[in-house]
Amino acid sequence: MATETTIDAASNPALATKLVEEALSPKVESKPEPAVVISPPDGLVTLPGGLADPFEGLIKTAEVRELTGSDEEAVARVNDAGKSLLTILERAVVKIGDKPATKDVLDSLLAGDREMLLLAIRKATFGSEVIIGPGYCPACQFEQEFNINLEDDVHIKEVENGEYTFVVKCKVGSVEVSLPNGSVQKALVNATNKNSAELDTLLLKGCILSINGNPLVTNEVVKDLSIKDRRDILKAITDRNPGPQLGDIKKSCKSCGQEVPLPLTLAELFQE
Repeated sequence: MATETTIDAASNPALATKLVEEALSPKVESKPEPAVVISPPDGLVTLPGGLADPFEGLIKTAEVRELTGSDEEAVARVNDAGKSLLTILERAVVKIGDKPATKDVLDSLLAGDREMLLLAIRKATFGSEVIIGPGYCPACQFEQEFNINLEDDVHIKEVENGEYTFVVKCKVGSVEVSLPNGSVQKALVNATNKNSAELDTLLLKGCILSINGNPLVTNEVVKDLSIKDRRDILKAITDRNPGPQLGDIKKSCKSCGQEVPLPLTLAELFQE
């Protein structure tokens, strides 16, 4: 049973004064601690296309890391620019969504998503600033350096109308086409002994899903297409392919203000 204690102010004036002050002072409610906001990793990337997953739907994020000395040694052992980029991709992409970035997962990504990841790896490793030149403005011949910011000066194209497959009307009829993925891109990179027309055949074989509803698309079927049909399909793929549009970079001349085309390639961005 609780007992009451009486404070004798005469015998303990200091304690009595303290208790009175506490009783008369306004009550201050304690404020909850602010929530801790966890910033996303520096290497977080938004994919312009995304990876279709039967359980998670469309995965639109990925994570990359900067390149290390071990990566540099591995890349240096490859004597081909295209294969060097494949090596960089396979080593420095950490995750696609919550999935580990295995070779199979990377091969399933659209080529434009893979290019977006390479751009992110470049920024994580060397930063976003690129200096071109000195060079001359084609309009006024003024010599200058051009400063490009990969964050601000590179347009990122999204998948057009969410269409990952589309139909091209050709002389042969209706051709159903898909956007190129990593497997197609790797086949092109590894075809080092092919000429440009043979590379076009490889690309078309990897992207054509059906012709007039017939899904049997062999190399011979692709070769039998007219040159015009082949070029129309290739143009449709190029026009719709998502990702960073490095070939469209332009900067204003510091002297005359004329826009100067400054196309870049991913291989050039890693030549530091």
